[in-house]
Amino acid sequence: MKLLALLVPLLLAFVLTGCYSFTASTLPSHIHTVHIADIDNKTLDPVLGNDIRNGVIEVFRKNAGKVRIVNEDADADFQLTLLSYTNKPENFTSGSDVETYRVTIRVAVKFYDNVKERIIYESKGLNADGVYDVQANETEDRHGQVRAIEKMQDLIIANALAKW
Repeated sequence: MKLLALLVPLLLAFVLTGCYSFTASTLPSHIHTVHIADIDNKTLDPVLGNDIRNGVIEVFRKNAGKVRIVNEDADADFQLTLLSYTNKPENFTSGSDVETYRVTIRVAVKFYDNVKERIIYESKGLNADGVYDVQANETEDRHGQVRAIEKMQDLIIANALAKW
């Protein structure tokens, strides 16, 4: 558990520095198509699941252009479950007003190789967060959620591809 606590911030720092990237050549040669299923959303926010799914699709299209995203009969399947979403005050001003909030998203991921019939990557609880500053007129949906989703999509793809 201590090792995980040390590795997560390190992975986040790596992702956030912009060094993260992959190409279609990183993928096994037998993976030509990927299906990213509709997200199973366990939260009360009906839009958030679609935003996460669309973000993962965008990262795939941008970085692995030779891999086609298809609706069925794919070489590999992504299954995503949005487990939880929170929006909590994080910092306060000296006058006890909320200054910043932290949005936290928790997702379960399963990436399955249909050709070799094996799990490529699975996580039952991957977390990402985004902080927004209400004192700077930032909002939950336009700033906090977007930042958390960007981190989440990068973590999902980085973890899934690291297993190949």
